[in-house]
Amino acid sequence: METKGTPLYRKHLTEQQITTICKHLVEKNGIRSIERLTGHHRDTIGNLLEDLAEHAAEVSDYLLQNIGLSQFECDELWSFVKKKRKDT
Repeated sequence: METKGTPLYRKHLTEQQITTICKHLVEKNGIRSIERLTGHHRDTIGNLLEDLAEHAAEVSDYLLQNIGLSQFECDELWSFVKKKRKDT
């Protein structure tokens, strides 16, 4: 799998491990809680969280500046994506 240019690039975790960590983050588990649940060090989880947040900010900035969406349209887009993900 090609991951260059994504938050997964040069990570020593598998895609499944990253997905599991992200699911725990979305469920509002703390970093230390996720550490206990997954067995990964809190620094690894924190670094992944920082990389994902940076990537999300870059995507949002691109949508706002280059595509010309308003903040409201951006929020609506993410809500639509989240809803569609639940449907599948």
